[in-house]
Amino acid sequence: MQNGAHINGGGQLNGSPVSEGLTDGGINLRKMVDKLFTYWKWFVLCIGLGIFLSWLFMRYAAPEYKVNAKILVQDDKKGSSSGGMEVLQQLELFNTKSSVDNEIEILKSRSLMQKVVQELQLNVTLFAEGRVKESEIFRESPFVVKWLSMEDSVKPVRYTLQQEAGKIRLTKKNFSRTISSGDTMHLTEGVVKIDLNPAFPSGEDKYHMNITSVDKAVAAFQKMVSISIPNKQVSTIDLTLNTRVPSKGEMILNKLVDAYLRASIEDKNRIADSTIAFIDNRLVIVSQELSGVEKDIEHFKQANELANIDEQAKQLVTGSGDFNRQLTEQQVKLSVVESLAQYLGDDKNTKRVVPSSLIVQDPTFVGLVEKYNTLQMERERLLMSSTESNPLVRNLDQQLAGLRGDLRTNIGSVKTGIQISINELENRQGALNQKIRAVPAKERVFLDFSRQQAIKQDLYLFLLKKREESAISKSSNMAIARVIDAAKSDAGPFKPKKSLIYLVGIILGVAVPSIVIYLMELLNTRIRNRDDITNNTNVPILGEIGHSDEKNMVVLNSNTLTPVAEQFRAIRTNLQFILTGQKDKVILLTSSMSGEGKSFVASNLSMILAMSGKKVVLMEMDLRKPKISEYLGLTNHTGFSTYVIGKSSLESIIKPSGIHDNCWVISSGPIPPNPAELLLQEQTKRLFDELRSRFDFILVDTAPIGLVTDAQLLANYADATLYLIRQGHTFKEQLKISKELYELRKMPKINIIVNDVKRAAGSGYGYGYGYGYGYGYNMSPRRTLVSRIKKSLVNK
Repeated sequence: MQNGAHINGGGQLNGSPVSEGLTDGGINLRKMVDKLFTYWKWFVLCIGLGIFLSWLFMRYAAPEYKVNAKILVQDDKKGSSSGGMEVLQQLELFNTKSSVDNEIEILKSRSLMQKVVQELQLNVTLFAEGRVKESEIFRESPFVVKWLSMEDSVKPVRYTLQQEAGKIRLTKKNFSRTISSGDTMHLTEGVVKIDLNPAFPSGEDKYHMNITSVDKAVAAFQKMVSISIPNKQVSTIDLTLNTRVPSKGEMILNKLVDAYLRASIEDKNRIADSTIAFIDNRLVIVSQELSGVEKDIEHFKQANELANIDEQAKQLVTGSGDFNRQLTEQQVKLSVVESLAQYLGDDKNTKRVVPSSLIVQDPTFVGLVEKYNTLQMERERLLMSSTESNPLVRNLDQQLAGLRGDLRTNIGSVKTGIQISINELENRQGALNQKIRAVPAKERVFLDFSRQQAIKQDLYLFLLKKREESAISKSSNMAIARVIDAAKSDAGPFKPKKSLIYLVGIILGVAVPSIVIYLMELLNTRIRNRDDITNNTNVPILGEIGHSDEKNMVVLNSNTLTPVAEQFRAIRTNLQFILTGQKDKVILLTSSMSGEGKSFVASNLSMILAMSGKKVVLMEMDLRKPKISEYLGLTNHTGFSTYVIGKSSLESIIKPSGIHDNCWVISSGPIPPNPAELLLQEQTKRLFDELRSRFDFILVDTAPIGLVTDAQLLANYADATLYLIRQGHTFKEQLKISKELYELRKMPKINIIVNDVKRAAGSGYGYGYGYGYGYGYNMSPRRTLVSRIKKSLVNK
């Protein structure tokens, strides 16, 4: 015994040295395996549940299919021409290069998808009611629903369809109506016609019809369709649609491609239509002018009674024929130029292409017309997927305005040149006319009529020819793209993926219990395993005592072969390495709080020491809540409290324990009002000195050190301290008390006893209570398949 600070001795556990420091944080494979197999039933149950839920999900999840289509875009259109090809010197107005990226934007445009939704009525969806879920059906139902008209803005609504005695019952909330097959019905959403499908047998199954607005349906299908280019080296476009009904997806993609091809052809036909409309308008005007000239000739001949003027003017015509032909050609060109100038000057035609119906030889004008029509077509393409406020469209408008001004300037120059040629020819013809002034005035008037008739007739025939050419080229226009692969669904669904769903189920089956176990460990504030002790204190562990179901305080006798008895024997052996001195006899037992088993351990430890032939005295020094006397059936009228105050002698307070002949008990006596003061009396020191001379071991059961200071006062008389910890009862935070006592050396040779250890593979106390010492009894549990697997993993 030493006064003041005490020197702590090392501890051993079942003969093995115990580290005095906190355990490091390295990963221990055995602990992980033990923890896993502790809750193996949870993992098996959760994995099985995860697999079952995966199967249930696969059973009722709606499969999704990929529908694919491929088209080839012609970057340079070949082999087709329009009515303006030859009109503007092969300007290739309809051969403008097509960008694949632009075609993708057209395919993604809302207007194109809106046509598909309206044609197929995709904003109306039919569902078949099942026992667990509803399944979408498409054109394979007992009902054929056709909306004859539908309101533009429709709120989402759901109708129920059901056959009743050959008729159709249509219901929704606060609405019900029965009609015959083929009848039309006026609903809030529009006019609908419903027929019974003869291919399906009659029944009373319920079907549901969901109606939404066209705008919502268009937005939904735009998200479902994916359009992409395989790579930049090709001009093919891949279209993909994810759908739950393969036939519906194939029809949507095919209809989308068809609408795109039709729009491409209509785009090309607009130029030819513009040319034909321009020519038709000019034909009406020229025809009227030609008829007027012919009537003037007819009236002139009738008034002057002329029969054959050709013979009379033969020589004049022969002499001026060359000049007339040249003058006629120039006047035809002048008429063409004036018509084009009039067309360009009309503000109504600012958003139209320049008609390519007449021949203009000026190359500058030809180039401007080509560039103008190219920009005009590009503007129309952009407007299919954007608005006029788009910066690109505004930029094109500015360019078109500039080009139109250049066209007007250029055509004015061309007109001036033609007018100069006409003036020159007229001057030359005037010189010839001076030579034929002798010709009668009537003949000269007739020649003027004939010249006008020739000009109008040539122009009329020219326009007729160009109109036929434009009509022929319109009929030969081809789409800008062609279908390589029509829409076709994959053979199997791509979602849900069976292997992935089952893998997720297994992962969740492992993850959920792992998270629960982790949270249990994280939120646990009490001692449950060895790591909880070693991580919170560096006090050595002397031994562990397993859980006992015995109701008696003392669970040992000379014939006891239970695991608990063997654990007390192991503690008795380990005490030899602590009490190494001849005078080391006093063992102090304390704990953090009440209920940790001090009295139980003290009583049974006294018993096991007495069984070894040693004289043992057990002191009941928990003066505030004594229990040993009560549990052993001893009277507590006299004891330590009466001895210290001089009312009892030493011989009177040393009582036989009744559990063994070598074991005696000193009870606490009546509970004093001042326990701490009693422990400081000189009589206490004389008591311990006398007991040391009479007994081999003195076990002191004192009050919890975490609550009162009694244990620290008695530590001055002790040679070793056993600090009791109870599994599942002691708080982790309370281990700091033992750590402080150990580090500050306030208690002599302090060691930990872990009490009430329950058998669990992952508890950190994997001794099994059997030890396998071979004492003639078999306490080892039967090795199961799980234990054999665990052992093989640990060995690895």
